[in-house]
Amino acid sequence: MKSLSRVSFLILATVVFHLFSSASVVETHGVVLDNGTAVVTPPTAFCVPTEQASNAELQKALDFACGQGIDCGPIQPGAACGDPPTVRSRAAFAMNSYYRSHEGNPSFCDFNGIGRVISENPSKRLVPVLIFTL
Repeated sequence: MKSLSRVSFLILATVVFHLFSSASVVETHGVVLDNGTAVVTPPTAFCVPTEQASNAELQKALDFACGQGIDCGPIQPGAACGDPPTVRSRAAFAMNSYYRSHEGNPSFCDFNGIGRVISENPSKRLVPVLIFTL
């Protein structure tokens, strides 16, 4: 019975560790010195599709971004970011990756008018707490 309690504790500790380590998102706001003058950088920005974007437009944006050297492995079905397996969620990942690969230049978030830059992290959400009883 003692070995079962140790295993249960290890499983619970592992789950809690992963919940806390994956749930923490750090957004940085920095100060950059430009010729001796302090310039405050804007908060981290994200490229997301507009609500009006159709699935066909999203698929085109997804195909374009993945065709430009963006690593789209994480959004393949069954991969880490492959769920939910919707065109919108996959396109959002690819669009943001493409935008970030161009150092956050807003012109790289247009995608024929279906992309927009936002300042709030779209992946922030409550993480469910799992309680195990054995």
